[in-house]
Amino acid sequence: MKCKPKALSIITRTLLVMSCLLILSGCWNSRELDELGIAVAIGIDKNDDNQYKIAVQVINPSEIATDAPTTRPPVSTYTTTGETIFEAFRLLAKKSPRKIYFSQLRLAVLSSEVAEEGIMPILDFLYRDHEFRTSFYAVVAKNASAESILSIITPYEKIPANKVMSSIDTTEKNWGAAKGVSIDKLISAIKSKGENPVLSGINLIGEEELGTNISNVENVDAPTKLEIDYLAMFKDDKLVGWLTEEQSRGLNFVTGNINSAIITEPCDDGKLSIEILRSQASMKSKIKSDRPVVTIEIETEGNVGEIDCKIDLSKPESLDKLNKKVDKAIKEMIEASIQTAKESGSDIFGFGNVVHRDNPKYFKKVEKDWNSQFKELEVEIKVNTELRRKGTATQPINKEG
Repeated sequence: MKCKPKALSIITRTLLVMSCLLILSGCWNSRELDELGIAVAIGIDKNDDNQYKIAVQVINPSEIATDAPTTRPPVSTYTTTGETIFEAFRLLAKKSPRKIYFSQLRLAVLSSEVAEEGIMPILDFLYRDHEFRTSFYAVVAKNASAESILSIITPYEKIPANKVMSSIDTTEKNWGAAKGVSIDKLISAIKSKGENPVLSGINLIGEEELGTNISNVENVDAPTKLEIDYLAMFKDDKLVGWLTEEQSRGLNFVTGNINSAIITEPCDDGKLSIEILRSQASMKSKIKSDRPVVTIEIETEGNVGEIDCKIDLSKPESLDKLNKKVDKAIKEMIEASIQTAKESGSDIFGFGNVVHRDNPKYFKKVEKDWNSQFKELEVEIKVNTELRRKGTATQPINKEG
């Protein structure tokens, strides 16, 4: 008896499905959430024996899930030491009751001492290990150990790592003195022949002992805080210096990383504040007398935010005067940041990349010695500001009439 075509079709499909089932591996390495400790931040120091000392900030799920006040902190910190970063992380098994899970990591805090010695061994591990994503931020602890930074209980945000990341983003977008740098971007800048990286710094304000206690967040004004503090300059993978607040903003103007900022300048018998709404930067280079010259052009738009000196904004010449004041202020920020970077021999602006883009043959001759060449680089700065709005008053209200 012969099978009908329809029966053959059903048999063929059944065999095909069964064949597929044979090659499915299933969730062989699945792990339940209640068996894992979710790490949100890591801190890396060196101890007196020159071993790596790591601190891992792990979420306490029961404290995060409830809005009711408790006596337990929202995170716990585990510390270990090891001859290598990998060894130190593996030794966490001796301290933590759960397997530490790093795929949700938000922040890596590096101590100044570690950053000065060179961070490439650390980056190699963080980039190589499959459990780590590369989207988390790296920062440098400026006045405390990385472990101390991670031990502070912060107000408003239950998870301190989230607080730090939010502070970096907010400072970058609204003030321009910080920069969020992920691990992959950091590695890319270190490997570049024409650019050196920067990282945001973080300061511990107040007493560490008070900051590690839950009472730190029971005050209206927490006695111990974490504050984002300007930018750290690197030469290759080593920390070589710090920019000031104004110099940090100058760097961000050059790299087109200013979304919003405030420029405050003296005027006659008072001060004025201009709100920068948007800023665009472009760079180009040329070879002059066998030496490179880089030209920076900054275009900014802003509003008059506050004036405490007598000035009539209804007159075009008054706005022109304010435009020039802002031009001068931004140019001085940029000049100061370039001077500090030259003293450290660190091209944090990417001028080398600009020279390479516009004059590849010339850059090929000097790329191995670019950090030294950068110290003698001639830079021209052009700033053009346009104030679009002056508000509802043409003069300060306390000086009208």
